This record gives sequence, C-alpha cells and structure tokens, in this order.
Amino acid sequence: MAKRDDVFPSRFLKCADLNGKPVVVTIESAPIETLKNGKGEETKTVLYFRKTKKALPLNRVNWDSVCDITGEADTENWPDHRIELFPTTTEMKGETVPCIRIRAPAQRELPKPKPAAKPPLADEMDDEVPF
Repeated sequence: MAKRDDVFPSRFLKCADLNGKPVVVTIESAPIETLKNGKGEETKTVLYFRKTKKALPLNRVNWDSVCDITGEADTENWPDHRIELFPTTTEMKGETVPCIRIRAPAQRELPKPKPAAKPPLADEMDDEVPF
C-alpha cells in the first residue's frame, strides 16, 4: 500500500516529517517566495537548510522566533545560524492541529568543575609550639 505522502511528496516540511522529535538544522538561505495556497498566492520567507531536501515556509510566529534566535531582523543575515525545529500543536479554525515551531537549540551542559581536593588533616593543623 502506498501512503499519501509517498504518492504526493511535498517540497516543504510538515510536522509529521519530524517524527515527534526536535531537529537542529543550520539555515542555508531565507529567500522570499510566492507560494500558492487555497486563497491564491501568498509571499513568504522560506527557510532552506543544509543537508536537507525540504524547506520551511515561515508564518509570523516562526519568523519572529528566527529573529529572536539570530538577533537579526534582516533575513540576509540568517544563513549559518542554527535553530531547532520541534513538533507541537496550535489552534486553527477552532481545531487543534499539528505544527512546527522554532526555538534556540538546546545548549549542551558544560562539565561541572571538580571540587578542589582538601588538604590532608595534618597540613591543616599547626603543631608548632611557639616557646
């Protein structure tokens, strides 16, 4: 049996493509493109990523997230920044639907410094008698 996504592949990421797990990606480019939708055409910024086949058109929420993460309001400065895509849900037309959101990649914890070794007890005591 064939699945719908196998018969009609999309060039854009869907929540199901994340397999329920967050994915860290590096932005390759962020051009503005005219996309067709049920209402006609719409202009959107589309994120393309290194080492991936699918792109992500940005809605306002995700566009603002990329701005916050990169510290850049100009999409020309977004390439080479890493972001994390994660699956979640949102309310749309009165229904809860799956969606992709963007956040800063999780920071790896730095190793905690080892506590300094305590000197042996004999070194702490001053046994010298002053007389």
